[in-house]
Amino acid sequence: MQSVFNMALEYKLSECNPASLRKNAKMQGVDASVSEILSRVKSQGDEGILFYERKFGGIQSIPEMRISQDEIKCAKECIPPKLLSALQFAAKNIRETCTKSVPKEKTIDNAYAKITQRTVPIKSAGIYAPGGKAAYPSTVLMCAIPAQVAGVEKLILCSPSPSDAVLAACAICGIKEVYAIGGAQAIAAMAYGTQTVPKVQKIVGPGNSYVTEAKRQVRSETCDIDMLAGPTEVLIIADESANARTIAADCLAQLEHGEDSIAVVICKEEMAAEIRKEASSQAKTLSRSTILQKSLQNLILVTANFEDLQQIVDFSNEFAPEHLEIQLKSANKLLPLIRYAGAIFVGENSCEAFGDYCVGSNHVLPTGGSAKFAGGLSVSSFMKTVEIIEVKKSGLATLAENTAEIANAEGLQAHAKSALERIKK
Repeated sequence: MQSVFNMALEYKLSECNPASLRKNAKMQGVDASVSEILSRVKSQGDEGILFYERKFGGIQSIPEMRISQDEIKCAKECIPPKLLSALQFAAKNIRETCTKSVPKEKTIDNAYAKITQRTVPIKSAGIYAPGGKAAYPSTVLMCAIPAQVAGVEKLILCSPSPSDAVLAACAICGIKEVYAIGGAQAIAAMAYGTQTVPKVQKIVGPGNSYVTEAKRQVRSETCDIDMLAGPTEVLIIADESANARTIAADCLAQLEHGEDSIAVVICKEEMAAEIRKEASSQAKTLSRSTILQKSLQNLILVTANFEDLQQIVDFSNEFAPEHLEIQLKSANKLLPLIRYAGAIFVGENSCEAFGDYCVGSNHVLPTGGSAKFAGGLSVSSFMKTVEIIEVKKSGLATLAENTAEIANAEGLQAHAKSALERIKK
């Protein structure tokens, strides 16, 4: 009988379709249930939130909704000193990266106008941080710090039963408004605003299928969101220079997130056998072994001979992983050819876990192949570009005549007249 810890799938690269590796499971009825929650919170405000909080075992009264400033400040004293130090270390590195990546104002000067591209921060943002067993203080840092560096004036956070670690992260970031609410009702509160929770312009942060669906629905109606996050995933490209034990550890780091997490490794056949054995052995020793019993079925070993690197590049770009690790002797040869990934970790020292926590990059990244058209959360995510156009008198006639020509061709005579008014004597 095959061990539940030894359920990895194996394919040959030439026979493997990247699109088939993800499971497109969709919970039936989620969209309708979420729509109902949004509607009630929108119309009833705090009472609508409380209805669902009571129904799902959350807070029981409106006064419990907002966490006090004292509780947030004291949280730093309630967590182990080493954890507090690690969170502060991570925050420092994230802030340094963000500070150095603030978009600069640009001016383009051509023969006809001076065009200035100015970036300005949005006014408010709301962070959703999962609670309970899925409490991730690191996500607070990843979402809050880019917003603060961008210059967002008002920053709030919603989290069901926030842990001391989550509140300590809020204290480190200086978040003063924290609400102990979760699920789709929390997204609704931040999107529409209630008597207690203020309306924000953008909502960021991960959550379950209800939270994700709520973000999808409010985006089309009232505010912006970061992205629609799906199951976490990693693609590792490793030749014989890589260490099978290390590769297995990196796969398990992804797979322990949940039963639907995905880890794909492109390697030689000999390495595949070693990774399978190591993953099985290591999984049994980990605290989340119950989850790994199921998620190891999503460990996919794709064997290749590495003579045709272009085939590997094409596979990677088509899969467009959230996380990509390149552990090759010829990593620098492959790297320029990779176009689509949420974040790329190069070399044996660069494990994805460093990106999740402390190195300074952001771990809020596109999943499900959306890295083909989207990037991760950054300072720019909390800013918008405004173009300022100042037309020069010297180029006015040429500009007006060409503008009028196109406007008339499109049947917009008033546009043409508006342009030509500028050169009337």
